[in-house]
Amino acid sequence: MARSNSGLLFGVALALTTSAASAQVSSANGMMPHCRNALDPKSSENLYAQGACVGTIVGIAFVAVSLNALSPSGENVRRELCVNPPATGTRGQLVRTVVAYIDARPARMHENFGVLALEALRTAWPCSQK
Repeated sequence: MARSNSGLLFGVALALTTSAASAQVSSANGMMPHCRNALDPKSSENLYAQGACVGTIVGIAFVAVSLNALSPSGENVRRELCVNPPATGTRGQLVRTVVAYIDARPARMHENFGVLALEALRTAWPCSQK
């Protein structure tokens, strides 16, 4: 019981501390400066937001790769969300791919960063249609 309560409290605290930040960076406009900084090894500007960028992209890639492994072929979810990056790929490669994709589409900067990131990863590394 204590363990679940502490987990719940941690989740609530995390939600409260990140809600204002997430509202500012949910669009590509808000997140892209932090993603660019994350690609610069000399940048120490807003490391929290840099981590949010990298974590968002790596998380999306992880879920998309997992869906490929778990979903039966031909399922709509698999086709729409699947990403197949190289096994030797790095976090930096994922972030550079997303940054390049979004930078090439400045008219879409107002859109949700996560949606654009998934689109970028799917475009770069589509899953084979089985």
